[in-house]
Amino acid sequence: MSRSQTYQSEDMHDQLTILVGSAIQLLGSDAGVLVIATEAFDPQSNNDYVVYRLGQEGLAKLLQRGQEGLQPTSRHPLVIEIIEPEWASQILPQVDNAPTRELECCSLAIFDTAGPVGTLYFLRTVGERSCFERREGAADGHQAMSGNVSTEDVSVEASAALNMFIAHQAAALRCALKAQSLVKEQGRLASIFHHSIEGLLTVDSALRIIDFNPAMEKLIGWRESDVLGEFYFNVLRPRDRRGNELGLQDSPLLQAFSGQSVVNRDMIFTTRDGQPVEVRVTASCIRSARGEPLNGILTIHDITREREQEEQRSTFISVISHELQTPIAIIKGYASTLARAGDRLQPQALRPRLVAIEEEADRLNKLVANLLYASRIQANGLQMEASSLDLEPLIETVVRRLQARDAELRVSVEISPDLPAVVGDRERIEEVLQNLLDNAIKYSPQQVAVTIAARATSNEVIVSVSDAGMGISLRDQEQIFRRFRRIGDPLAQATPGAGLGLYICRAIVEAHGGRIWVESTLRQGSTFSFSLPREKQAHLPMVVF
Repeated sequence: MSRSQTYQSEDMHDQLTILVGSAIQLLGSDAGVLVIATEAFDPQSNNDYVVYRLGQEGLAKLLQRGQEGLQPTSRHPLVIEIIEPEWASQILPQVDNAPTRELECCSLAIFDTAGPVGTLYFLRTVGERSCFERREGAADGHQAMSGNVSTEDVSVEASAALNMFIAHQAAALRCALKAQSLVKEQGRLASIFHHSIEGLLTVDSALRIIDFNPAMEKLIGWRESDVLGEFYFNVLRPRDRRGNELGLQDSPLLQAFSGQSVVNRDMIFTTRDGQPVEVRVTASCIRSARGEPLNGILTIHDITREREQEEQRSTFISVISHELQTPIAIIKGYASTLARAGDRLQPQALRPRLVAIEEEADRLNKLVANLLYASRIQANGLQMEASSLDLEPLIETVVRRLQARDAELRVSVEISPDLPAVVGDRERIEEVLQNLLDNAIKYSPQQVAVTIAARATSNEVIVSVSDAGMGISLRDQEQIFRRFRRIGDPLAQATPGAGLGLYICRAIVEAHGGRIWVESTLRQGSTFSFSLPREKQAHLPMVVF
């Protein structure tokens, strides 16, 4: 669409130039310019004139002479003025022997009943005349040489011929300029169609696809060349928002053709590989002057992201309400018990209740801190204090803390010798390790055994945390680093958590210029890995061939 538009635009420019050049030659001239009355066409047009065989300096001088007084009217459409000999070399440098020729500057008003079309300025040798300017009793040319000449000096027959020539030129120029304006408008529409972020599809009166923009290709998976001429209903395979297949009578474009209003209708389309995609469509119809449908336009807005955001909001409300209610209920229950019977409880019965209150308060505090952390990440407010960091003592510190908390926990540490330092924020990286280890323990109910490994490559250090837990499906692996995203396994859903830990880990690692990923097999365990840039790049050996 865009390529053909470019060729059309060039063709229209050539047609206009040929039309102006032909008129100038018929008037016995070598070069000239048409100054277009842009107010009669496109006020925003950048094409104010069409040049024929004129250099830049000659064009400027000719336009200046026209502004100074060489102004024809509908009453006197042709005005001729002798110009100074020294102008010849400046105005017509490409014409042979131009300095030796005596030139005259002419202007011709091009107009019709609708108004002015433009003014044609041209140069020619004194004595050259077109068939429209044969004068009665002026064969010696004294009258033409004496100064300005108007159509009053031309015979009635010549005047009629000149007016006919002007009328024909006005009609031809109006057609060419209108066509050029239409080509520009078509180019603007083509650009909007091509670069629109909304899917746009147009069909003919038989509902066959005639246009399919890049946004539709990205949304549905079909290329435009694959679907042109196809029945659009078979390409999109629409269903209603509940997933039920639609009949042809419920087709949005067919309803638009029948005069019904189809605006922001929620539907489900089927992609090329059979995946459903939720969309919101608006259908419209272009009709002929007699009211017959010519084309249909379908505007498609992908609402998958909106649906995901709605699901995130509902997930956030349900998860957070549950995660907040649980520690609050425990704290309130123990606090009420202590308030009623605190002085009668023995120390061995009092201590577990106080420990439970403290643990639940810590859990509540961590949840609120993670929420604040996530909001700062979303607002791009995550600040890092990166410096040289040795990972080995950091890993050992986190492991000792875990084993002190749970004596039965088995943690294996595999650190490559001479592990290089990285560039990172100690507190943030410690938080990433802590989160990954907590998840490994939390989602490994049968075998509480975790392995931490660290190795170096030429430009980064990779840290991995492996477990032998429930594992993660491939579908969930693509979503697990998003906010409030928890995997669909029943055990995972029953495990406490708000789905923010891995989201925070990814934000911290990426803020350091690293990356984080997971490798997992369902019911066999998972390995979460993240990389950090080395403080000093490795010196690779030189290989000489």
